Amino acid sequence: MDMNRTSGYIDIHTHILPGVDDGSGSMEETIRMLRIALEERIETIIATPHYAIGADNTSTQQLILIQNQVQEEAYKLSKDMKILMGNELFYSDGIVEALKAGNALTLAESRYVLVEFRTNEVYNTIYKGLGNLIRAGYIPILAHVERYQCLFKKEDLINDLIRMGCYIQMNSDSLSSSMFDSQASFSRRLVKQGLIHFIASDCHDDKHRVPALVSAVKMIKKKIDDEGLIDQIFYDNPISILENTYI
Repeated sequence: MDMNRTSGYIDIHTHILPGVDDGSGSMEETIRMLRIALEERIETIIATPHYAIGADNTSTQQLILIQNQVQEEAYKLSKDMKILMGNELFYSDGIVEALKAGNALTLAESRYVLVEFRTNEVYNTIYKGLGNLIRAGYIPILAHVERYQCLFKKEDLINDLIRMGCYIQMNSDSLSSSMFDSQASFSRRLVKQGLIHFIASDCHDDKHRVPALVSAVKMIKKKIDDEGLIDQIFYDNPISILENTYI
């Protein structure tokens, strides 16, 4: 896939499919979210509905049907807009088997998988779980790194995950809080230190958790002023997912 720097952004973590999880509640809301995404220069969206072992997960076949319906609506807004499939995987025993069986989805049919844990999970469990996915041949992306209590202000532990072969995703709204907010300050520090590979919206609706990336780009330009870093996070790394190549 050949994208130049004027092309739209790629949002790799979204809950934009209607009626499949705690994200969009209807096709009407999804269409409103798509309009917001276009205003935010987002042209490629990977839908990542939640998947958990033992939960009432929407089947892969049904997800693809809904994806096609959303793609039809996206084309009405822009012929350049693409809706791709994935899952946000809640890690537990059996998740590797679910991926291999095709019940759980990788990102855009690549080897990359978006993985989350409980926010109060202990570090050893996160480390071992991501390691299990790597040994099974997948490339894990840890979702919304800023949420995990065991990783807060622990850049050394995040570095250990990266050295193991994991990549790190942060939610865009984590950067745009008050400069006195310790979590926002920590989030910006992680970006500046090169510990964040992806920034995504993790959008869930059209009002409070919307598909927005522009404000995050502006924040990085203002606070960090590193065009190369912006290119990596918002263009080069997401394209690696679509091309199924290593970062």
